[in-house]
Amino acid sequence: MLYEEQAAELLRRCEAVADRRLNQVRGNLRKASTRAEAVWELLVLEAASHLGKVECEPPGGGPDVRLQMPSGRWLSLEVTYLHPRFEDEERRCRLVSDWMAEEEKKLGPPRVAIECRFDGGRVEASGTRLTLPLEHERNRFLASAEVANFLAAVRLSPKERHRAKLTDYSITLLSRPRSSDADTFISSSGPVLESPQTVAEHAAFRALRAKIEQHKVDEPYIVCIGSDVSRVLTDGLSGFYVRLQQALGAAVRPSGRLSAVLVVSIKTQSFLPDTSRHAQGTLYPVAGCRHPLLSEEIQALETMNLNRWKYTFPLARRESPPKHRRTKVGGPLTTTYTRSHAVKKLTIPASVLVDILAGRTSLSGVYGSGDQDVINSLRQGWTVVGCKFKNGNIEQAQSGTVELELSPPHEAVFWGKDATGTS
Repeated sequence: MLYEEQAAELLRRCEAVADRRLNQVRGNLRKASTRAEAVWELLVLEAASHLGKVECEPPGGGPDVRLQMPSGRWLSLEVTYLHPRFEDEERRCRLVSDWMAEEEKKLGPPRVAIECRFDGGRVEASGTRLTLPLEHERNRFLASAEVANFLAAVRLSPKERHRAKLTDYSITLLSRPRSSDADTFISSSGPVLESPQTVAEHAAFRALRAKIEQHKVDEPYIVCIGSDVSRVLTDGLSGFYVRLQQALGAAVRPSGRLSAVLVVSIKTQSFLPDTSRHAQGTLYPVAGCRHPLLSEEIQALETMNLNRWKYTFPLARRESPPKHRRTKVGGPLTTTYTRSHAVKKLTIPASVLVDILAGRTSLSGVYGSGDQDVINSLRQGWTVVGCKFKNGNIEQAQSGTVELELSPPHEAVFWGKDATGTS
């Protein structure tokens, strides 16, 4: 959801607002299983602080945030984050596809595409349950008779199409000859796993019921549900059978304690060449509740800005190896030239420059051969003749940058370019 460097600054600001150390949030940030929820709570707290005075994490227990509205009235705000209910099955589908892609590479020419179709699962009220191998069962899966025979047939007749529907798993393997070297397309297909068929199995219903029962407050009470990975918060049909608003209405109807539900879906928006993630929030006031919101309070809540921070990659609930962790915001390496090309201006993220100076990485290690002209110039001895620091924007995941003015090396007058410098 955010880079670690962004989360650290967000935490600092929220603790400044709270005027104390948020120990529970800090503990949740340390664990992969609760990290996304903790970041989401901080994002909502920081956004709410721009609407009025806030209190958070009361020592005696209670809702996540209390907010004083412009009307002067206090309201309680509870925050919850949704993960995909079939997250483990989706991950194992990707694993099987990766295993078969690795086997495809071993086949050699002529090139063949191996694709997976996940089908034949058991339909339940919550969605479709697939039978899939576990992560540690890779060798067992590949060595099974059906998979081994499929791969053997593909190896023997690569120019033919092959198909194998596996008996023990909800998987059908297919192969086809690739048309050319440019044919690199790989696909896998399957049903939408999280497709609740009853209101009670809808993730938003379950989350709301849990939060309604969690606290009993005698003031306006709002639950904010958000996610950047769950599809059930999208507008319209969130599943094949149950609409989001149906699930929300069924959840709040029995108690009357909830004043409103704020639903925030963080979606990927692609405007080539830029791809960004944007939070779209919808407030659903509850009619007939014990503490209905005033019209000015509704208007204020609808202005809550949850796009103050730039969203990055989803935070997985399984801890990733250190080499895959991205702790700091970065940015591209850019080069500009004077008209005569006598001076180059090289702009590099400050965080990358520090890592290079500390010996943790190299310019080519970060950017590869993306700007070989710059790397060649540095190797040829171009000299720094000017330096300027430009502030970044941590909210927008923009690192501070260092702009270096580079000029060609001086003319060799003591030794020629090929001289060793020794007598």
